[in-house]
Amino acid sequence: MLTLAAEVLPYLPSENFFVLAAAADEFVVADDIQFSTNGNANRARLKTVEGARWLTIPILSKGRGLQKLHEVEIDMTRSWQRQHWRTIELNYHNAPYFGELADELEELYRRPYQKLAEVSWEFLKFFWKALHWENLPKRTSELEITSTGEKRLAELAKFMHADTYLAHEKYRAVLQLERLPNVQLQFVNCELPPYHQQFGEFAGGLNILDLLFNEGVAFTRERLQRIAAVVRDDVITKN
Repeated sequence: MLTLAAEVLPYLPSENFFVLAAAADEFVVADDIQFSTNGNANRARLKTVEGARWLTIPILSKGRGLQKLHEVEIDMTRSWQRQHWRTIELNYHNAPYFGELADELEELYRRPYQKLAEVSWEFLKFFWKALHWENLPKRTSELEITSTGEKRLAELAKFMHADTYLAHEKYRAVLQLERLPNVQLQFVNCELPPYHQQFGEFAGGLNILDLLFNEGVAFTRERLQRIAAVVRDDVITKN
């Protein structure tokens, strides 16, 4: 059994993103699908003294119709990089492990970017390096897969020589099994236990920086591996 998982290329991914990546044998990020402002492609949640809030990268959309993610350009008239870094620094500078990653992260926020996918890919490489993970995910824009919906997943699985596709439970109502005749579909429901956070009660669904700054790289890596192992065991049991 060779498992495959795929997620939309996000800005500052959540912990769920990394659990799925660690659980699958092959992991792919979709960067050539239709861009949606309702997802996490250009925004991420973090925790502040006033509660969870969004950081959003401004994009150019007026008059551009439907855009694919890797085509979306950033609105360069707005100083989003300075604002995002200042918000992160202000709310996490007292976190126990902020210093582990702060300098390199700040440098990323100083780089020039034109396209949204360029930002997300550079940050994803930063996280992969911080976690000491090998083999960066493949990007769908490099694979030249033209199908949509379940056919796209089937084509992707065939390309990656995978026979089992792992998908988050939230997609159960969307994916239709009968359209994936040669691929076994396994839904994953990751149970993410609370960890130490600043500012009161635990808040879930934040980007991975919250975990890294509060608990450190070593703890984060071990936690992700442990949860991913549970997911893999569950998949094997269902098979």
